[in-house]
Amino acid sequence: MNLTGKLVIAPPSVRGNFWQKTVVYVTENHARGSMGIVVNKKSKMTIREFAKQCGMECNVDGYVYVGGPVNTKAVTLLHSSEWNCSNTMHINNEFSISSSQDVIPRLALGDRPNKWRLILGLCAWAPDQLENELKGTPPYNHDFSWLTATPSQHTVFDFDGQEQWTQSIEQSGLEFVQTVLA
Repeated sequence: MNLTGKLVIAPPSVRGNFWQKTVVYVTENHARGSMGIVVNKKSKMTIREFAKQCGMECNVDGYVYVGGPVNTKAVTLLHSSEWNCSNTMHINNEFSISSSQDVIPRLALGDRPNKWRLILGLCAWAPDQLENELKGTPPYNHDFSWLTATPSQHTVFDFDGQEQWTQSIEQSGLEFVQTVLA
C-alpha cells in the first residue's frame, strides 16, 4: 500500500515520547524510504518571531509547527494545491509541500495558499520501516502500530493538538469499518 498522501496516527498505546498523540502527513513513500511531517504539534514560536529570526518581516498571524525530529531546521509549507512556488511538490489534488527561500517573503506579501501550515523538521523512515511498523513486524510491536487515515483539508488545517489527533483516529476507525462492511 502506498502511504503517500495519507495520515499515520500514533495509537493511544504510544505514551511518554515524541510520538505520543502525533498525526503525521506522509509526503513520500517509496522503495528508498518514507518521509512525512507532523501536523498537530504547534510550537510556541509565532510566524512573526520565526521570520524575524530569519532576518525578515512577516506580519502574519499563526504559529510554526514541529514537523518531526529529523532535520529540525528544514522549513516546509504544507498547503492546499492551488498555490506553488519555485520548489513545490504536488502530492495530490488537495495537498502540496513547498520548501523555498521565497516562501516567507511571499507569505509576508499576502501571496498565500488558501490553507497552509508552516513546519520545521520532518519524519523519515528507512526502506520498508514504515510498512513494518504498521504491520508490527519484529523488531516493531503491533501494540504500537500506526493507524492510517485519508486526510481532509479540514482535519489537517482546521485542528491542532489532541483535537486533531482525536479527529484523525475517528477517521481511521470509520475507514476501517467501511472496509470491513464493504
